[in-house]
Amino acid sequence: MKKIKPVIALTLICALLASCNAAEETSATSEGNASETSESVEQTEETTEETSATTTEMTTVPFDPVPQPEDAVVPEGYHFVWSDEFDGDELSPMWTRESHPSRWVNNELQEYTTDEEYSYVSDGMLIIQPTKVTDDDGKVSYYSGRVNTYGHFTCRYGRIEARIKTPEGVGYLPAFWLLPTTGQWPVSGEIDIMEIVGGAENKTYGTLHYGNPHEMSQGSYEADSNLSSDFHVYACEWEPGSITFLIDDVPFYTATEWFSSPMTGVTAEFPAPFNKPFYIIFNVAVGGDWPGDPAEDTPFDERAQMRVDWVRVYQRDE
Repeated sequence: MKKIKPVIALTLICALLASCNAAEETSATSEGNASETSESVEQTEETTEETSATTTEMTTVPFDPVPQPEDAVVPEGYHFVWSDEFDGDELSPMWTRESHPSRWVNNELQEYTTDEEYSYVSDGMLIIQPTKVTDDDGKVSYYSGRVNTYGHFTCRYGRIEARIKTPEGVGYLPAFWLLPTTGQWPVSGEIDIMEIVGGAENKTYGTLHYGNPHEMSQGSYEADSNLSSDFHVYACEWEPGSITFLIDDVPFYTATEWFSSPMTGVTAEFPAPFNKPFYIIFNVAVGGDWPGDPAEDTPFDERAQMRVDWVRVYQRDE
């Protein structure tokens, strides 16, 4: 196993970006991610080749390396880069809690809020807790958490993995995924490492979104039992020209073909758009176009929680 040097300029590989403004770290919504979510979001932000190059090639910000976890199993041919083990008493400043209204995307019912009761650290895990609230007039509202590393940690290529226990119940859509720091969706791309549809918890999906018009490449893994009943390690191995999705070290889908779309000032040759820095996101959606509405017996207690034991990133030695 290789150790990280105290000062690293992760040029062309992985950028760990320090925030200069404490207010920005706790901002409800980071600039650049509100318009870069899943497929139904309208695009408002433009990108250029220059802005992408600034992030990937000219980032020379030194940082204190995160110690490699003792139980980390470094894949052959890789070295450890970064992790969050969620061992503290609160969410690390590496993460931003997002705030978005209900039906912000995909007709989802939940409101994402920065309140700590919906995304917090406890017992060495990141907990995302969907909640159902009924007011005195009988109106039902749903709340949940969504956190990301935008502005703090991005990576370009490598193995990104997390040990997760997902919610159980009709209407949930937990996700572990990546979005780029710049661009317009879907041209800018999206990597969904894990999505499990509530009510069909024996199947996980690995998906790429790209193109203009929007297209996607998707594979799935169907287990013999309920995946939400235990922890599993969900991962992707992202290389130029191929992205492989895995569960518990078992690869179940590899994408090797996709496309981008020419835009003013942007080079869109393959392997674009999956050739620039992406940041990490965890969230639990409630309802929406894919999972449908919660059922009457959908639980909103601990069974609804998404529990993330750790997230780790590795890069190939070459």
